[in-house]
Formats: sequence, structure tokens, C-alpha cells
Amino acid sequence: MQMTGLLDCNNFYVSCERVFDPSLDGRPVAVLSNNDGSCISRSNEFKALDLPKRVPYYQLKKYAQRLGIVFRSSNYCLYGDMSNRVMRILRDMVPQIEQYSIDESFFHMDFAADFDYEKFGAEIRKRVLRWTGIPCGIGFARTKTLAKIANHIGKKTPSGIFVMPENPLDILRELPLTEVWGISWRLEKQLLALGIRNAGDLAKCESSFIRKKFNLLLAQTVLELQGTPAIAYDDFNGPVQRIAFSRIFNAPTDSEDAIRESVMHYTAVAAEKLRARHEAASCIYIYAHYSAEYHGDDKIPSGYCGHVVAFPTPLFEHISMIRHIAPAIRHIIVPGRKAVKTGVVLFELGDGGQLDLDLFERPDAKNLAIAEAMDDLNRKYGRNTVFMAGEGIKREWSMRRNFLSRRFTTCWKELLEVK
Repeated sequence: MQMTGLLDCNNFYVSCERVFDPSLDGRPVAVLSNNDGSCISRSNEFKALDLPKRVPYYQLKKYAQRLGIVFRSSNYCLYGDMSNRVMRILRDMVPQIEQYSIDESFFHMDFAADFDYEKFGAEIRKRVLRWTGIPCGIGFARTKTLAKIANHIGKKTPSGIFVMPENPLDILRELPLTEVWGISWRLEKQLLALGIRNAGDLAKCESSFIRKKFNLLLAQTVLELQGTPAIAYDDFNGPVQRIAFSRIFNAPTDSEDAIRESVMHYTAVAAEKLRARHEAASCIYIYAHYSAEYHGDDKIPSGYCGHVVAFPTPLFEHISMIRHIAPAIRHIIVPGRKAVKTGVVLFELGDGGQLDLDLFERPDAKNLAIAEAMDDLNRKYGRNTVFMAGEGIKREWSMRRNFLSRRFTTCWKELLEVK
């Protein structure tokens, strides 16, 4: 019987921090968003304080000492590496996985009718916890939408696992509409106006009626709640179609140097990911996001300004990429406007294997050798040990991260020390 499972790590960012800092166990911990803005991951102890979900840090800091709250800045290097470890474990145990986000993944198998889902789920959770220290919940159901609900229920059980029964209507009747994957509070208001009060009511609707009244996506959700798979399987084990990297500035800036330096730096970071996948890119999209501005009664809306640069040949390395994009950065600079974010997207990716065969005939062979040497030095001595001068020296535009933990798994200089 075809079943879908969903593995979802518990309070993932906080759990990653606790793996390497046991002093955080049992304490209210919050991981903050970019520039230490608001809480994006909260421990159960923090949730028990009954504070709003995304309350800004500046509102919380005056209560932190009294409530015993510990803050951490987002440590993307650590979280990304821990995510890869969890997904590798899952990939070794099931043939098809579909990573949905950094901390959750669907998996698909043809199970025998008498298959013991509880036992299999327990084996997955035990291995993930033992090998990574990350707790997780697992749900099994006939469809992705039902697996999401099963996972949500499973996390509240002692076993951390829940198998959706063949007829889930009784469970769905107890489920608020906003607990269903993809239903927002705005959509809930529209459904309530039609007398659809909970997930069970929605499951009893005709999908054709919902499609006519709303849209195809909600009609697919109805079918999924009825046990009919309607959301396609995406093979996330296949090749990545693009590599993107962006960050928000620590404050809006009209500095052209900040925009130039950040775009060059993000190009270098994206190219490093590209080389790790043994791929090459044919094009790059660079962009800047400008905030809204008010001049008296006049409002200048926010918006993006972007530009595509096509490389003469597919490239692995950022040295040649930076040379090609440097003249184009002027196209994304709007004089006098304040940018809040910049980013790059590498696309039209291809297998770099064939290009490796022609390494010494390629015009960028020397640059590739330099880039790989830089990668080795940065892996050995820490990120940004060596970099291009165009990426900026001080980088005063970089994100504010005042509570950043160490990169325990990806930087030699920041490994834990045993005394």
C-alpha cells in the first residue's frame, strides 16, 4: 500500500543549538531572524511563556533576564549542515525522500498491508536522535496533507509518531481549518462564511464545488483530506535548478559601495555551493530590494531592481563571475534610494564533469585553481579567511548577529574542545 511519511524536526534551530550547548536544556530559548529581528524558533519552555510567535527582540530584551530567556542569532552554517545530516540518515532508510524545508521531509514507500508503521517510525527517530541529537516527529498517512496533520498529532504523543487511520473523519472534525496545510486565517474566514467550520467539514465538500468557488489548490487539498493523492511528488534528490543567496542589510542603505560589495560577496558564496555540487552556471541574476519611502504625501513604493548576466562559457568559480558582473551592478543601483537587501541567483546549471575534462584548455583554468585553493583555506581556517577584495573588508552592511554561536560542524577553528 502506498503511504506517505513526514519527518519534521522539533524546534529545529533551537535543537541544533542545544546539541552543542547542553546548558540550554530546560531553559526558554529563542533563535532570532536576520539582523536579530524577531523570534523564528522557540523552545517548548519559551512557548510556555505564552508570548506572541514573532515578537520582536527589542520588545523582549527588557524581560529576558527576569524570564531567563536565552537568545541566539541565526547560525545558517550550523543549521544547514545539521539538516544535511538528518536528511542523509532518512535517505539511507527510505528510497524516495522529498525535502520540503530545512527541517522536514516527506518520504514515500510501498508498504505491505501488515507493515508496522509505529516500529519503523521509532527506528527512524531513534537513529536521527542518536546520530545527530535532533528530536523529531513522524506522521504516516495516505496523502501529504494528511501526513502533515498526522505529524502534528504525533509530536504531541509520547512516542512522537502517529499513523492516520483509514477513515480520518473523526480526527478531522476536531481540527481547526488553519491547522490544515495551506489554509490561512483569511481563507478560514471565507470558509466559515460558507458553514465550513473545521477540517472534517472541508473533507466532506465536493472538490469541484471548492475549485469553482475558490481555486485549484484548495480543491486539491479537499481531495487530499479525502485520502486521494493530488499534490505531485517532487524529486528533490534530482539536480538543483538554481542556487540562490541573499541577505538583508543590518540597516537600509543608499551606499553604492555596500550594494557592490554585497553582490560580489554573495556571488562568491553561491559559487562555492556550485563547486561543492560539481556543477557550472551559465547565467546569474543579481538584484537589490528597495524599501518604500515617503516624501510628504507622496509615497515611492518598494520594489526590486534586477539584471541578468550571461557568461560566455559555463563557470564554476567566482573570480570570473565577479569580473563579468562588476560592470552590470550599476543596473541595479537606484541613486538616492535605500536598499534593504541584495541577492544573486545562479541558474542554467549543468554537470561540471565534462568541463573538468577540458580543465587545462579553458580560459578560466587558473581562476578555478585559485578558487579551489581559497575553498581549501576557508574550510581549514574558517570562512572568509581569504576572499576577493571586491567583497569588502569591513562589510559594515552585513547582518547584525550579536548572539551567534560557533559553527561547530563546519569550521575547524570553532570545533568543540574537550578539556
